[in-house]
Amino acid sequence: MALNADSITHGPWWKGVRYDIPVEEVGTDELSDMENTRVGSGGQVAVRPGTLSYKSASAISGTPTITMAAEYDQNATTTHVVIVAGNAIYKYDSGWSAITGSVTVTAADDNTFQWANCNGTLVATNGADTDAWKWTGSSNATVLDDDGRFTKGKHLAWWDNRLWIGNVNGATNQLWYSDTADIETWDATSFINFGGIVTGITPSQSALVVHTDDGIYTLTPTGNSVVPYKPLKRTQRSGLDGRSCITLPNDVQMLVRQDGIYAWSGGSQITKISQALDGGYWPNINTARLHKAFAGYFPREKEVWFALPYGGAGQTNMNHVMVLGEYTDTESGQTLHRWHGPYTGWERNCFALIDQKPHLGGFSGVLWDHDDSGYDDGTSAINASFETGGTAPLGDDLRVKWLNARHLFDGQGDYSITVSQSGSDLSGTTQSLNIDGGGFILDQSSLDLTKLYVSRQVPRETALQGFGPHASLKISMNANDQTFSHRKIMMRFKPLGRYRTATAA
Repeated sequence: MALNADSITHGPWWKGVRYDIPVEEVGTDELSDMENTRVGSGGQVAVRPGTLSYKSASAISGTPTITMAAEYDQNATTTHVVIVAGNAIYKYDSGWSAITGSVTVTAADDNTFQWANCNGTLVATNGADTDAWKWTGSSNATVLDDDGRFTKGKHLAWWDNRLWIGNVNGATNQLWYSDTADIETWDATSFINFGGIVTGITPSQSALVVHTDDGIYTLTPTGNSVVPYKPLKRTQRSGLDGRSCITLPNDVQMLVRQDGIYAWSGGSQITKISQALDGGYWPNINTARLHKAFAGYFPREKEVWFALPYGGAGQTNMNHVMVLGEYTDTESGQTLHRWHGPYTGWERNCFALIDQKPHLGGFSGVLWDHDDSGYDDGTSAINASFETGGTAPLGDDLRVKWLNARHLFDGQGDYSITVSQSGSDLSGTTQSLNIDGGGFILDQSSLDLTKLYVSRQVPRETALQGFGPHASLKISMNANDQTFSHRKIMMRFKPLGRYRTATAA
């Protein structure tokens, strides 16, 4: 029987999540809330991938904190995965084996390392231990010979065929550089003084970008052997720490500040890009710990991951990952950015791109693969959800009777999710929705393997109730190794007319 009703369609959710405005103001192509879900290339909302120990390796004995993770290309054919855990350095070779040698590593959660691949030699420093260390891919790591020019360097980079180390003990404003193609020869005058503390070093295509607490500087070669580099101050504001400053393939830099996340494209200003996180999200960030935030780039999905401390002053470790992705606007054809997340359920301490997938180090001796093919965290279920906007289909003052919702999703498995309706003028409903059906149907009319599977959207309906102009739907699930992928939700209603709220005489 035909249903005599109008409808409002939520999704695809191209624009991601908005925490900065009320639910009622969130558009039908946006989300008002989400957790452990992501927005896909088609605007669909799906459960994030699960996490699993790298190569299913056991936790390192004593469950120490991972303070560094790196995939290090020794040469064109040999790649190593290296971590620092507690007071030791490890490489992976069918299991973790220590390569610490005579290097002194001080175990502490905050003694996080920065590293660089210097023409086949891995070099790392953390600003806490007296010396940086190096590893060439065989035997043990050794202390980097810096000719005694400095100690406890905090930031480093490999650029212009030189090793750069900045913010050193007793001279936090200094940036040192090695001889060309020689990471263990340092001239007594091979340093640059800045007006503020060096907070990060990030190479770009044409310059070395130096973040200091009084702004961003760039260094460019001069061609003069006496003064080989010219520093130029570019902005008045900069990133808080080098681990959360990241250069993207288009040479735009992302950086974290106390009031949000910014982008810098080389001009005189940095531009805030995290407005969607203001209001309902960012005020709960422990800004006093943002100097330990870190970021990483996920090329396959064209995403930037920002690990943040969410939960107020008591949250010292990074327990949320907010993701900045991109999409193509269908009208203008422009590439735009959107936020999704947070990803939650654990605490992490460092990021590495390994096998072209995000891996994050934890606090219990495990390097975690965050793009596992399963949908659980080890053996724990992922608590996943998203909520639509509460857009009034006919205007804020036109009351409607809510009837039912038609869900379109990818049929994957046979299990239930929870659908909750809410709104300021109604009590709403909570019910189960069975996610099943042939989401992928074999096309037997052709043997062309490129056309073997045809994706189909599966429709299901849930009841709605109540009267009022606004209503939103929250989809949630907490089940081991299960996922969902919602494409659209059509909420049906009948108009009732304009109304007036009663007021006291």
